[in-house]
Amino acid sequence: MRKTIYLLSMFTGCLACLGACDSSEYEFDNMIPDIYNKILYLQTNGKQELTLYDTGERNRFSYSVIKSGSEPKSTATADVNVLTQEELDEQYGQLEGVNYKLLTTNAYSLENAHMDFASGDMYKTVTVAVDPDAVKADMEADPDAVWVLPLYVSSEADSINADRNSVFLQFTEIIAPSVQFSNTSVNVIEKQYGLVETFTQEVPFKLDVENTSWDITCDFAVDASYVDTYNESHDTSFKLLDANYYSFNGQMALPQGTTETSLVITVEGGSLEPGDYMLPIRMVDTSLFTPTEGKDLYTLAFRIVGTQLDRTGWSVTANSETVSGGTGGASDVLDDDVNTYWHSKWNNGYAPLPHELTIDTKTTHKFTQVALQRRLGYNYARAGYFYISNDGSSWTQVGAFTMENTDATQMFSVTPTEGRYVKIQVTESANENDCAAFAEIYLYGISE
Repeated sequence: MRKTIYLLSMFTGCLACLGACDSSEYEFDNMIPDIYNKILYLQTNGKQELTLYDTGERNRFSYSVIKSGSEPKSTATADVNVLTQEELDEQYGQLEGVNYKLLTTNAYSLENAHMDFASGDMYKTVTVAVDPDAVKADMEADPDAVWVLPLYVSSEADSINADRNSVFLQFTEIIAPSVQFSNTSVNVIEKQYGLVETFTQEVPFKLDVENTSWDITCDFAVDASYVDTYNESHDTSFKLLDANYYSFNGQMALPQGTTETSLVITVEGGSLEPGDYMLPIRMVDTSLFTPTEGKDLYTLAFRIVGTQLDRTGWSVTANSETVSGGTGGASDVLDDDVNTYWHSKWNNGYAPLPHELTIDTKTTHKFTQVALQRRLGYNYARAGYFYISNDGSSWTQVGAFTMENTDATQMFSVTPTEGRYVKIQVTESANENDCAAFAEIYLYGISE
């Protein structure tokens, strides 16, 4: 018969009493009942939801049985057992109203289920080996059931903590392992023109399960078509980084024991002109398992920011404005004062979209970026387009912008283009009256 402890508070009280009394009056062995000399329990207990990975091998899960008590150096014995279907129904299914089903015996095995603790052993480990194919067959045979493996610890000679004597393994899904990039979000790295040199970018990729058994090779290649796809969906103007300016290893390995490593991209940035550059690298093949769709592409995106152009002598006009309280005119976007601003017409009726500001820089530049700062505290202009002209009458659209709700200056790249005039056209407003307002506008590029 297995022995189980239900009242650990008695043990705690005995120890407290010992600390308060003279040891000469009490013998330790007389104070603590024998059942508290050795207490066994599962370190991990309660319900555990597990995902199985279809690797062609059994998935292995380990659980520790701990030996404690007043004489932890004593020997002990324990067994890890599986509830029967009848016990499962009685202890869980009927109480919770859930159709729990015990895994069929061919779906799992227990390793080291019987444990003999030597005096120096503080814990022993049982390993549960689960066959994903067999579990899948169980699930397909009864898809309405919740398939589980309920384990408990027992001992013929020693005491078990009844609150920590069981672990209830519930299998939620079976998925195939996959190789993938660890981060696939597009984050634009900024570099300053004239200061950028050769730089490297480490790109982590991994197997989404622990790699205990496999040697995996992964092949990488540039997906040039993705640049146009990205630009069309984000209204951006990235250009594909020319092959003369980058290098990376087209094949890398995840050897046995290595779950994650990094692909290193080297960019020769010193000869690049200002602008937005993109290098999409796709995981095109793996020797084992399949790249995760949606996580098989890493996009290196970086911006080389041109020189901020001197605004001295520039002029600016707007297709509408309202001057009130000493501010509101178009010239306020060039005055180096963030507390003044241009505002579209609002007195005696609101001007309709689009709102336009046209800046004459008086000489030719190659423009690479435009920075916009809204009227502080006012979320008005939402989105629009940039245009460049040599003569102020014939315009080329070179980029687009979408403003975030922030007072910070927001930079947008344009297709590097030579010209004298820059037009900022607001086509969407976040204001119910379609107003727009900017505190400052800065232009970046290369002076001719």
